[in-house]
Amino acid sequence: MESSQLDVHLQRMGADPETVAFCTTLAERGLATLDLGEEGRALCDQAVAETDPYFAQGHVGRVQDAWLRCKAVRRLATYPKVTAMLATAYGRQPFAFQTLNFQHGTQQAVHSDTIHFHSEPERFMCGVWIALEDIAPGAGPLEYVEGSHKLPVLTMQGAGVNRPEPEPQDYVQHYLPALQNRLGASGLPSATVLPKKGQAVVWAANLAHGGAPITDPASTRRSLVTHMYFRDCLYYTPMTSDPGSGRFSVRLPANVATGGWCWPRRYGRRTSVPAAALVDALKRRFLRRPYVHHLSA
Repeated sequence: MESSQLDVHLQRMGADPETVAFCTTLAERGLATLDLGEEGRALCDQAVAETDPYFAQGHVGRVQDAWLRCKAVRRLATYPKVTAMLATAYGRQPFAFQTLNFQHGTQQAVHSDTIHFHSEPERFMCGVWIALEDIAPGAGPLEYVEGSHKLPVLTMQGAGVNRPEPEPQDYVQHYLPALQNRLGASGLPSATVLPKKGQAVVWAANLAHGGAPITDPASTRRSLVTHMYFRDCLYYTPMTSDPGSGRFSVRLPANVATGGWCWPRRYGRRTSVPAAALVDALKRRFLRRPYVHHLSA
């Protein structure tokens, strides 16, 4: 996707006009939108009905991996049109490894997903944000910095944190200010996205994005975020890794489509994974229990 040979790749694939428009927009701006049609909108209604009981508990910020119990969430996370478009754009087969359901805007600070999830080769990860209802301007819509995916990837080491196990405050005190400085120096424009129900907003791994302030407290922003990896990569957690020195906190990501996982590979060969990652994957597979994240009091 982020290649000077994209046009040649799309011509060789015989891509239709919608696919060409999606891939070129994603490559240039770092974000592109797909419409999932009537079937997708029907699944959005089902996903809301399936996940509303979690939010009825009160003070719930998000529900992680609702796909483990909710069929509509799983179908949206593996929606064929989205996976086909991504396979064409990246030249590798994508797979969903995590879902996050929200009822309200996050107001999350602008960040890049490459500090939370990354891959080797780099940038074989993306986010898919599906509007489960029409998103209003006051609901804290998705905001992003157009073209920021083309900037160098900012690591914890690049932000000035060199210890192997960074603390949570390092992210706030070092990474976020360093990213803001980089974005400010770039002069790139910010924008917000107001998708309609059943539209999927796809962003590149390194795109700086976050949640705009909520100006209408009574509004909702029901949405589903799916994080995607691509086959035949090494998957790792950047916050506790140092790619420059070859130190990776290897992940064993779930495969939402199969209910299992995708084993990381490097140079075409399977790599070892930490025992804790394997245990966590086994627990997830057999307990099939979503994580409910409660808001701080």
